[in-house]
Amino acid sequence: MYGVLVGAYNYWPFHTLDQIKNIVKTFTETGTLSPENLLVIPAQDAPRERITTYGASQLQEGYYAFLGWDNQAKHYTVWIHNHKGEKLHTWKIDYTSLDPDGPLNGSDMPHGLHILPDGSLILTFEMGDVMARIDGCGKPVWVKNGIFHHSLEKDDDGNLWTWRGKGSSYGDHQYIVKFDPENGSTLKEIDLMEDIIRPLGEGASIFNVRPDYKTRDIDKDPPENEDIFHPNDVDVLLSDIEDAFPDFVAGDLLLSFRKINLVAVVDQDTKRLKWWSHGPWRFQHDPDYTSEGKISVYNNNTHRGRSEIIKIDPKTREVTNELLNGDINFYNGWMGKHQYLPNGTLLLVSSGEGRALVLSKNGTKLFEFNNIASAKHNGHVENGLWLPKDYFDSIPSCLMAN
Repeated sequence: MYGVLVGAYNYWPFHTLDQIKNIVKTFTETGTLSPENLLVIPAQDAPRERITTYGASQLQEGYYAFLGWDNQAKHYTVWIHNHKGEKLHTWKIDYTSLDPDGPLNGSDMPHGLHILPDGSLILTFEMGDVMARIDGCGKPVWVKNGIFHHSLEKDDDGNLWTWRGKGSSYGDHQYIVKFDPENGSTLKEIDLMEDIIRPLGEGASIFNVRPDYKTRDIDKDPPENEDIFHPNDVDVLLSDIEDAFPDFVAGDLLLSFRKINLVAVVDQDTKRLKWWSHGPWRFQHDPDYTSEGKISVYNNNTHRGRSEIIKIDPKTREVTNELLNGDINFYNGWMGKHQYLPNGTLLLVSSGEGRALVLSKNGTKLFEFNNIASAKHNGHVENGLWLPKDYFDSIPSCLMAN
């Protein structure tokens, strides 16, 4: 009877047994004792070189940063390269230096990444208990307690936006947070349920709940079938492309909810829902405003064998797939980031393949970063971003850096 309770209600020693199972599974699949899911099978067409350049003349100049699992060093790392593929600096991410007690929900995987001009960077964690800013040597500048998760996006004032969960990254209580990157202080917080969903009345069904839904206080990550929203991105409409979106204004928040295939636009001041769409994506990540007045979406297309980057016109709802006839074929069932660069090329992170790519406008590969872990495996890649060539005060460095 106790064994039934262990399986049904996660009584002790459920988590210990689950960890043992995952260790055995990982060792069987990879031959190593690296943490679960951090060694992945590369794409069939991926070269076994860390950096491969296919179209140097078409690459956007600047810096390319990648966040991933460093299997040789056995910790997470951010690597930054110039457009020639030359590595300039690395940041070691030591979660225990930020949260000595360790993550309550068992994973110290970093997820959100923002790099500041002084060479420091800000991180959120997949299921961690802190958000932090670290310097070029990986030492904490500030640490903010709380379950801050997924993306970090900048607004016109230089402040950052992210998600905060109460008790869990995937619980019912979720908050959209604006904070000061200099010191981490909270400047604004929007309650998803109370400020956005309940005022919709019958329209709360857009979020797959009733307006009188009784939110649950969850102190650990819920099972997959109890993760009802899974918010995974917040983007901010910037003033320099505001004119491309006649129905929106600068500061409007673009939100993504993976579990219900929902992408939505909310006025950050009135909390009013201005636009929404369920699909045509599946378990999506990272919707972005684009300069052409469309919303681009990382369509994970989970369980369908091939992922895509698609665009939707929020006014006409016309859907386009510019990469459809290119030579890129990637599949990433969870996580993932993309960024359109000033020259029209696309930076794409395929976390589940352990690589990042820069693609031409029609989907031709120009540059490829593979996080080589062994002859047969890549390390997981959580994030990637491009920065302009005049971004830094000086090239990030540290006497302790590798």
